[in-house]
Amino acid sequence: MKTMDLHVELQHYRNDILELTQREAALRLNISQSALSNYENGTRDIPYKMLLTFKEVYKIPTYEMNRIMYGEESGALGASHDPMILRENFEDDETREILQLLKQHPKFKRTLSSLSYFTEKRKEKFIGHVNHLYQTLKEW
Repeated sequence: MKTMDLHVELQHYRNDILELTQREAALRLNISQSALSNYENGTRDIPYKMLLTFKEVYKIPTYEMNRIMYGEESGALGASHDPMILRENFEDDETREILQLLKQHPKFKRTLSSLSYFTEKRKEKFIGHVNHLYQTLKEW
């Protein structure tokens, strides 16, 4: 198997495994979209600390990070390299983090649970307002 360059592998992982837009990934990585673009295009070297951030934010398993960085393959892993399984693991980890957040903030949980009593139209409006508020406040 031909190994890809690190920046190409990370872009592939974001696009094809996690199905994240560059904008969403940059937000999660806490970097500008242009910085992520430079990393993914290979026009800017990726510092070691940033690689650790990619691993943490993208929830890349260690064996997969070794494959991305060094081309190391482990035959014992079998289907765990399957993009669908990697994506499901990412989503499962994200869901666990969301549930933990809700446990830590019961008022927020009650607010969200009250949505189940809204009409669909009202839910959409509420969610739209929350998303707008988030977009406004995330720059703070």
